[in-house]
Amino acid sequence: MLSRETIVGGRPRGCSWLLAVLVGLSAAGCTDKDGKLIIPSWLKPTHPPAQTAVPEPIDLLLPRTIRIHPFTGTRTFDEAGGVKGIEVRIEALDVYEDSVKAFGDFRFELYTYRPGTPDAKGTQINTWEASLIDPRMNGIHWDKVHRNYQFRLKWDKAIPVGQRFVLAAVFSSPFTQRLFDQRVFTSGE
Repeated sequence: MLSRETIVGGRPRGCSWLLAVLVGLSAAGCTDKDGKLIIPSWLKPTHPPAQTAVPEPIDLLLPRTIRIHPFTGTRTFDEAGGVKGIEVRIEALDVYEDSVKAFGDFRFELYTYRPGTPDAKGTQINTWEASLIDPRMNGIHWDKVHRNYQFRLKWDKAIPVGQRFVLAAVFSSPFTQRLFDQRVFTSGE
């Protein structure tokens, strides 16, 4: 069970493992009578659900943009100073630019900072994912006072103070378009 303190991280990128499995199935003779490869249902790629139509005027109250709040930064999550990571504050804004709740999935990507380039994202360092489709999980991350979401992204490596990073956030939901924001921040500030 995920709590406000825990987000699963470090998912592998790419699909080379899927290609290896498919080649193995083909070599093992897992084909139908026409010679087509039989792919088990658990190996078939899943696609995000199609966008669900939301009636007017309710659609105006759904998130249209997300914003990584300026209070986002590196933190120590326990009193002993042992657990470190990034505390991310995200605002979901509707068409009126009011903070609203967002039911969907957040993906956070941390990159090194490349100065003097149009896209400041350098090498990807880590990724984290959090699903807020479940109303209970949504409520755990919702901060009623600040009217935004709070995520504590744990990181097992030491975070050097004074180093600049780029944090990207992507929000996917069956009710809205995919939303994106990124922010450059300096660790320790």
